[in-house]
Amino acid sequence: MSGESSSSTGAEPAGPWRSAERHRSGQDAPPLAGVRVLDLATALAAPLAAGILAEQGADVIKIEPPGAGDVLRHVGPAIGGVSGIYQMTNRSKRAATVDITTAEGRAIVLELAAGADLVLQNFRPGVAERLGVSYEHLRQVNPDVIVVAVTGFGPTGPYADRPAYDGIIQAASGFAALEADAETGEPHSLRHTVSDKLTALYAVQAATAALLARERGAGGQLLEVAMLEVSASFLWIDAAGRETLLDYDGPQRSDPAAHVKPMACADGWMYIVALSDDQYTGLCRALEVEVDDRLATMAGRHQNRGLARLVWREIRARLAALGTAEACARLEAHDVPHSPAVAVGDLPAHPQLSRRDFFGDSVHPAAGRMRQTRPPVRFSGTPAVWQPHAPEPGRDTDEIIAGLGGADAGALRAAGVIS
Repeated sequence: MSGESSSSTGAEPAGPWRSAERHRSGQDAPPLAGVRVLDLATALAAPLAAGILAEQGADVIKIEPPGAGDVLRHVGPAIGGVSGIYQMTNRSKRAATVDITTAEGRAIVLELAAGADLVLQNFRPGVAERLGVSYEHLRQVNPDVIVVAVTGFGPTGPYADRPAYDGIIQAASGFAALEADAETGEPHSLRHTVSDKLTALYAVQAATAALLARERGAGGQLLEVAMLEVSASFLWIDAAGRETLLDYDGPQRSDPAAHVKPMACADGWMYIVALSDDQYTGLCRALEVEVDDRLATMAGRHQNRGLARLVWREIRARLAALGTAEACARLEAHDVPHSPAVAVGDLPAHPQLSRRDFFGDSVHPAAGRMRQTRPPVRFSGTPAVWQPHAPEPGRDTDEIIAGLGGADAGALRAAGVIS
């Protein structure tokens, strides 16, 4: 990868942390330049949050246990201790291996936390307290620290101590039931870690909000981010209309997006959403289906549901006789929202993503050739400066330990505290 992804801020180390450089080569610094993040988490949700902060310019130090390191390194396809999911979650970070279950390891974490703005962790409730790295412990060495604590079910309540993975949270939060088979009722989870990734996004937003609040004098604080609560909140927005409006007794179903279903073309599948009246009539004209005046408005389509279903059958029949290219051309001409169903492997060749230079190739020193997405948010005034490769286990341990006062890396390594 080239351009904005090619370098760090170029600042000289200041202790274990890198100092902020306000301007770099005549450009403004990245949006989170100077923000220092200690990542004590494993797996996906909290590390992904730290990874997003890193991509936006924060100096993120990831702490992994000696040995195999973060379990995510070995989930899915992996080469040289770097899986695809680990790469996308941890690029732009520095990595150190520290056994925080030891007194020496705990001392390293506390010293790093003393200079951090944010600490992210996803210990199960009570573990951080037993290790001596809870919010109460960290704020003793850094009163202004912001700690983001991610859990599956939350730190209190009857499920607090339960282990949680994405699939478990999808089941508990309503995702799986919402995707149930219409005929059999069998629930289906989404085929990606939606709860983990949503939790990461909520955690990032909360962390930056807390940083802003601290700038305004609020000081440090603890942020509790529960995957179950994030997922239920996210789902409730548009999948619980009737459950929100407790006095509603009309015909509309709770999840209006449920009517969006794939439609077959002669050579593939198409998704079409004709929400407005103009889009509906445009769809009919694009596929040469007569526009019935009784269906020209949304109210009319609700009042004449049987007739509307017959028209949709005709639309599907016309679409099935067309190739996706011709169907897209017709729909485009009438400004009807649409898209073919694009396979994941075809995304790098997508005309829009390709034109936006969204994917880039690089060569990782351990994992070899890679193709990955660039950060999806582009800052016009404070461009992000991100590195395309996730670190090998413990790559930066010696650099980070060298910045700690009086730490002896050789002795710590011999004792198994670092590796």
